[in-house]
Amino acid sequence: MANRDTIYKELIQLDWEVKDQDEFFDKMTDKLLELGYVKDTFRDAIKTREANYPTALPVEPYPVAIPHSDPENIIKPFIACTRLKDTIKWCEMANNDVQHDVKFIFMLGFLGGHDDPNAGNEHVELLQVLVTNFQKPEVMDRLVNAKTEDEYMEAVLSMEGL
Repeated sequence: MANRDTIYKELIQLDWEVKDQDEFFDKMTDKLLELGYVKDTFRDAIKTREANYPTALPVEPYPVAIPHSDPENIIKPFIACTRLKDTIKWCEMANNDVQHDVKFIFMLGFLGGHDDPNAGNEHVELLQVLVTNFQKPEVMDRLVNAKTEDEYMEAVLSMEGL
């Protein structure tokens, strides 16, 4: 698994202040565009996909959102890890009627379409790894308590299976 190679320190945001999901997507897309990770179609694509297929995971101790868009909007694969200063409302995966207060967002950018047999499985595996780790209080505590981007990155990279 090459997941470790897609976690970039320049994409780690600590204690970002956003009032809602829309503002988060705007700020994150601006950064991803500026750094050359996504195409200019990404902003609309991620907002549309999230509206149709929300991505908050109701894991304990903290719900986590894992937004992603289709591969044709991605230039360079990435995992962008954000910790918000204050939680924002985010709809639950496969359940639009339920909202969670999300503080942690892992935005995923994958290459390879559904016609690529390897790509599809790789991101499913990654999602399983992340979900498993998000349910471990000790992992999430490290994310809560990290003081710097380096510490946050170390906490993410220490997740089992990455």
